[in-house]
Amino acid sequence: MLRTRIIASTAGVLIVSAVFAALMTLVNRVETFVEPARVEPGTPAPVTLRVAWTRLLAPGPGEPALRGVAPVIARGEVVEGTEASALVTAIEAARRPPQLDDLLSLFFVYFLVTLMLSAYMRGLSPGRGALIRTQLGLLALALVLLVTAKAFLLFTSFPAQIVPVAAMSVWTAQFLDRRTALILGLAMAFYAASLVGFGLATAAVYLATSVASVLWLGPRARGTRVLSTGLVAALVAGGVYAAARVIFDGELDVLAELEDPIHSPLLGSIAGGLASGVVAWALSGVAVVILGSVSRTRLIELSDLDQPLLKKMAREAPGSWEHSRAMANLAEAAANAIGADALLTRVGAYYHDLGKTCQAKYFVENLHPGEPTPHRHIPADLSADAIMAHVVEGVSILRDGRIPEPVIEFAYTHHGTSVIEYFWHKTLEEGNPRQRDESFFRYPGMRPRTKETAIVMLIDAIEAASRTVEPDRHEFEAVVQRIIFGKLRQGQLDECGLTLLELRTISAKVVDSLCGIYHSRIKYPWQETKGDLPQPGAATEADVAKARSSHVPAADESTERPRTPSEPTDPPQPQPEAP
Repeated sequence: MLRTRIIASTAGVLIVSAVFAALMTLVNRVETFVEPARVEPGTPAPVTLRVAWTRLLAPGPGEPALRGVAPVIARGEVVEGTEASALVTAIEAARRPPQLDDLLSLFFVYFLVTLMLSAYMRGLSPGRGALIRTQLGLLALALVLLVTAKAFLLFTSFPAQIVPVAAMSVWTAQFLDRRTALILGLAMAFYAASLVGFGLATAAVYLATSVASVLWLGPRARGTRVLSTGLVAALVAGGVYAAARVIFDGELDVLAELEDPIHSPLLGSIAGGLASGVVAWALSGVAVVILGSVSRTRLIELSDLDQPLLKKMAREAPGSWEHSRAMANLAEAAANAIGADALLTRVGAYYHDLGKTCQAKYFVENLHPGEPTPHRHIPADLSADAIMAHVVEGVSILRDGRIPEPVIEFAYTHHGTSVIEYFWHKTLEEGNPRQRDESFFRYPGMRPRTKETAIVMLIDAIEAASRTVEPDRHEFEAVVQRIIFGKLRQGQLDECGLTLLELRTISAKVVDSLCGIYHSRIKYPWQETKGDLPQPGAATEADVAKARSSHVPAADESTERPRTPSEPTDPPQPQPEAP
């Protein structure tokens, strides 16, 4: 039985959301469960207490006024003063011990946000968003970041805006897609802001850095482009925080912010944007593992043609191996054209048909000229079963070889759930003696869920069909369009996320590539002449140099040097011989 990736079910989404909400509730209120972590006036604070932004009545002569405050009691600081002592005492009395209604309310809000995020990924996100492995990886990565942020907020007094929340959106945009990254950025802004009393200004900074990073990043950007997202996020974060201060407080005192730069929320917002880019770049390897993707280093290793599994295929199924190599070039070009992961696509094309090594002679490309096919002597339904077996066998070989699952995914998606039309039609022509229905002739895989696997599915059919027509652009266009429209009609591309514009781009690029592969050449002389022509002999570079240096051009050759004006124009007359 073929085991493919598991798609998140409704029950699975509910369970995952509930577990994540329970863990986030615990993370949010963890210090209230520990009595020694209570902050009391007159004693050093065991942890940092961050009071949510609120308005207090400003004492003094004249009309009473309200002023906005968000005091931070740093770890180790002694709370003094009547106003600060009363505020800290009231806050600690209200939240200790934790009340059940408060915990349930937090749980419900977290559960609702997580459920909406999971439901979006399951129903609206293209690619791997609907896979339970992807959702678990994203939520696990988010939980690690939020737990780290909570520890940072409890044991330091730096501004909360420094937390690099936007790094999550950058990783999601890199390894999934940008639409999911934008939705995740919204959820992460809410999660992180909940750790500091759901501060609206802080949430706005987190959301702005996440959105700006995704928009600036572009599709499949890496390296310096990831680092540069930190600069863009820093500029946006600083502007959003300044605007929020003016909205809530009526003014922004820049000088006051600069007097204490370590604790300045404005500078903290800028630093948080920069930190997001640095963290996203530095920890991308960890994010790859958690999200279930494949690192660039691992892909480069798998693309080495000395890899044992590739050598096995070249040895046992040489025709299929040449088909895979030709596919790799076409698929890589198509992936580059639409901004997909070209290296992953190339590697997937190399390994997708590895199962053909088990029964290589059942596939026509592995037969020698004139060698009869074994399908002549077996019923059509058994032939179809033998053909479909290469999907299951290939997955088994790849998993035994410890190939990463995103690469194995190409093996069980390159035919999707399509029908082997040749043998299905042959069965119908024979009268269907065994009463097989269409489902018996369907491949036992799953439809592509990424742009890369969909490209390999299309190229697999296009490369094979291109060998059956005249090498002409119009013929190639007809083949490519027929195959793409056929896959669309069969519903094989419904879940891969390819747009019509991307399909048109792929079509044009593949036709151009095929025309380049089957380009015309002039005939050699021995092809134009019926008789035998003399064959040039072997010569070293020294032989060539010696022959050229000893060659003296004839007087009537066009290489004769021009005469100088002093030289006579008439040839010299012969002198008489001496007696």
